Amino acid sequence: GLSACAGNDNNNAEVSAVAEECAGHKLPIAYVDTDSLIVLYSYAQEQEQKLVDKIENDRANLNARVSKLAKRQEEFQRKVQNNAFLSQSSAEQQYNELMREQELLQQEAARIDAENLQAQQAMLQEISDDIRAYIEEYNKTAGYEVILQKAATIYISSAYDITGEIADGLNKKRAAKSE
Repeated sequence: GLSACAGNDNNNAEVSAVAEECAGHKLPIAYVDTDSLIVLYSYAQEQEQKLVDKIENDRANLNARVSKLAKRQEEFQRKVQNNAFLSQSSAEQQYNELMREQELLQQEAARIDAENLQAQQAMLQEISDDIRAYIEEYNKTAGYEVILQKAATIYISSAYDITGEIADGLNKKRAAKSE
């Protein structure tokens, strides 16, 4: 029976004998393919799409402001080439304003990038916490001794894959929370 499979003696002959006895029996281990799970977990997809939409919106707004500044800089260059400024000081003043605005836009871009990176990290942490908590809850009834991430294995039979079960459970739990 599987009772011999539970032995933890490191004697090679005994390990081989246990392995032979366990052949044909499924061990109390499972794995989750986290890459697939993220795709199958609808909440993860929704959160990722929200973040992508926010990033694209932020970029579009920033690009529009950069474009307006570029046009004002071109207009400034034309005025300089055509000696359209009344004085050197008014040209310098406008130049300094344009440079200050450019610097502010660069700072704004860096701030937005940092905020979006922080939002992405928070989202990934939340999803990871959701998955970990659900797997712990799931395993109270499933009774696995070990649940691995597929990426942490060199080879593991697909018979041990519980990714679909975990995704279904996560989606049902999230749907129940939303109601």
